[in-house]
Amino acid sequence: MTPFRSTPAGFVARWEPVEREVLARVARDVADLLRADAGLPDDVTDAEVADAGVAFTGVARVPRDPAVQRLLPDAHREDADVAAEFRHLTQTDLAAGKVARLRAFADTVDAAADDGGAGAASSDGQVVVARDTAQEFAGALTDVRLVLGERLGLDDDADIEHLHHEVLTGLGIVDDAEGADPDETDAAGLDAEQRSYWGGVFVAAGFAQESLMDELLAELRARGRGADE
Repeated sequence: MTPFRSTPAGFVARWEPVEREVLARVARDVADLLRADAGLPDDVTDAEVADAGVAFTGVARVPRDPAVQRLLPDAHREDADVAAEFRHLTQTDLAAGKVARLRAFADTVDAAADDGGAGAASSDGQVVVARDTAQEFAGALTDVRLVLGERLGLDDDADIEHLHHEVLTGLGIVDDAEGADPDETDAAGLDAEQRSYWGGVFVAAGFAQESLMDELLAELRARGRGADE
């Protein structure tokens, strides 16, 4: 995976086939998890989810899955009534919006366009994100990382930094060299192989997100300087 770079066609990066396959699949899995736990209708269509004006009926429920709670947190930690009211008024549409952008992200990564047009992944692994969808694309990566962070038991920046060190150095929490049971699990219930796999996905998603936002912010700053001159 290469970092995103600004081009006339949009923000461009080159992803390996396995990277595209895994990140697209995980994004769809997160979308399905969110839709189910947030109480969106089972038969909701992509067109309905993508419609910015849609308003689903029904009382929003507090998500049961801790990972979905990270995506739909309480708006007010100290006032349960305020949090419940805010959730009632906003959660279904907020969840629908997140589902829409996760699915759009997966479609963009999955797409195989011979011309490598904006918003498509060309056959040579080139992922092109149009400028007007870059923030939504990055937002989907944020949601993927939030869910993976919960599954990996990442509670703070120190945990994330330690995971990055594990992934980049090939180290793991379970040290087989010291005679540990290969099926031993960490605090999140993952064995060494699972933690290595999902940790790699978390790091890859973060790398893609950070490089995309860096390029987007650089363009915005350049526009701001140009407007001041």
